[in-house]
Amino acid sequence: MRHLVVDCETTGLSHEKNKVLTVGMLHANIDVDDLEIVDREHIKVKHDEYNPSGIALKINRINLAEHHECSIYPKFACEQIDDFIKSNCLMQAPVLGHNIQFDFRFLRALHLQGGRNFGIEGESVDTMRIWRALRARGHVPLEMKSSLKVLSKYFGVSYAGAHDALEDCRITAEVYQELLRLIWDRKI
Repeated sequence: MRHLVVDCETTGLSHEKNKVLTVGMLHANIDVDDLEIVDREHIKVKHDEYNPSGIALKINRINLAEHHECSIYPKFACEQIDDFIKSNCLMQAPVLGHNIQFDFRFLRALHLQGGRNFGIEGESVDTMRIWRALRARGHVPLEMKSSLKVLSKYFGVSYAGAHDALEDCRITAEVYQELLRLIWDRKI
């Protein structure tokens, strides 16, 4: 099934105070037997003010001075996001992410900053919510947290390059495929 996989790296946790630094997007066909990456986009976003949280920049390893030199303002970033979605015919495709509501809040704020309408319309699919539902029903260990790192380790998915928006999209897509396999194998 076709999915739009999204992830954002930000300067902190508040979509009201902090800013989107990068947006990763994949057009991926994902089912139990196959994972195909059809297209990918990695957008770096420039702001006049970043309001960074030190912990966020430590986690995502983004040097703001270097980032600022090779990024684009929100208006153009939003145009690229919209163009990627339209060129891949993903307007109604399910939108896959890990803690997807976090990304949606930041993407809405980015579109507001860019003077554009937020155009992601597909149903959301959240690997964190799926994991938590499986955990609550006893299908995965109760003591295991729901971070992308924990899920990738549980399923044997490479976590290399994590906290880069595009790499987090890849990890999320692979974890989602493993969740589908678990559900299929156990006939859940």
